Amino acid sequence: MQVIFLTLVVVSNLFFQPQTTPEVSTDNICAPVETSSPTLQYPVNQTKSFLEEDDFYNKLDRTIYEEYNHAAFSIRQKILFKDVPDVAHAFHLKTNHANDRMDLSNHTFIHPNRQVYFLASFYQHDHEEFHKFVVIDAETNTLLLGGSHYHH
Repeated sequence: MQVIFLTLVVVSNLFFQPQTTPEVSTDNICAPVETSSPTLQYPVNQTKSFLEEDDFYNKLDRTIYEEYNHAAFSIRQKILFKDVPDVAHAFHLKTNHANDRMDLSNHTFIHPNRQVYFLASFYQHDHEEFHKFVVIDAETNTLLLGGSHYHH
């Protein structure tokens, strides 16, 4: 009987050995994880710190973007890339400019949680309206999107 019992104990230890868990430091558990795909040209950077919007605009090369003189309305915002369509839509609503919702589906090389600056300006004179906007990467200062519109 003892032989059978010992045999069962040995056999059960072979098949049911407890799994050992690797040691994990609490630094790895508590630290925020930034995931990015190696195919992204602009990976996530939402935990990094960048200049405030006005400071960024004041240092920006005016050949890249400059607000209209005597603009009726301008926006300077630091946002996540995924929020660009919403902010652009709000800009167009405030300037009475009917425009289709911006589609970012072709911009798969930019992580949705990438920080960008959205700068837009609107100028109205008599019967003319001028709209323009740019989206600039907060980390590299690279122009990602831009556009302008004139209406008479």
